[in-house]
Amino acid sequence: MHRKNLLVDVGELSRLLDGEDPPLVLDVRWQLTDPPGAGRERYLHGHIPQAVYAGIETVFTHHTGVPGDGRHPLPDQTTLVAAVAALGVRPARAIAIVDEPGSFAAERAWWALAWVGVPSRVLDGGIDAWTAAGLPLQPGPVAAEPVPPFPVETGMRTATADDAATAGADPSTVLVDVRAPDRFAGEVEPLDPVAGHIPGAINIPVAQFYTGTGALPDAGRLQALLSPAGRQPVVYCGSGVSAARVVLALASIGVDARLYPGSWSAWCNDPARPVATGA
Repeated sequence: MHRKNLLVDVGELSRLLDGEDPPLVLDVRWQLTDPPGAGRERYLHGHIPQAVYAGIETVFTHHTGVPGDGRHPLPDQTTLVAAVAALGVRPARAIAIVDEPGSFAAERAWWALAWVGVPSRVLDGGIDAWTAAGLPLQPGPVAAEPVPPFPVETGMRTATADDAATAGADPSTVLVDVRAPDRFAGEVEPLDPVAGHIPGAINIPVAQFYTGTGALPDAGRLQALLSPAGRQPVVYCGSGVSAARVVLALASIGVDARLYPGSWSAWCNDPARPVATGA
């Protein structure tokens, strides 16, 4: 998939919003350490004109209370379609997704929409790029314009825990853990009950997949990161959010990666699953 089909820059988005058929802008601002509602409060303070807020924790996650499902389990596809249709999402409409650098919420939303067959684009550099360009912000809420739910057309493929286990040992695949090196090594674990990584995984931290401004690195840099060329990646993180950034980045250079949505938070809560430590 070409980079221009995955990302939109602030100049193009501004022009499209002034056009006859503007895209639906979903503002998904969220940080892992936020108290509930903090991302929406930042949205209400000022957002791209006509953007609708879509909560990562409410729209793109279905909390089950079961530790083995991970910290951000996916809704089922029918539930997800109903939730995004209520926001105005339909497959034939252009969609731009906005977050803030370091969040990866936009990539989670992009991936989840692709999973049910809806293409979208992520604003490269997020809301910071928009404000840095001197473009206006609109305060307050924007009411969604709901549309009927649409048929699910599965796009992005998921990986299960069994797939992740196999990927770590199969020479035709590569299991990529995108968490920070100290979490991968099992030296620290601030969020989940067990430290370490899935056996057979390699560590390529997600920080290498964005620049200092939050933009996507160029194709050459991305190709250099994935040294095991020709092997299909299965990607995981802590709970299936930041790994979506890597899936998008790899898609931009034509690499079809699968996301393990449960990621480490699901794996480490299953006592039957082995745990590796060290670099």
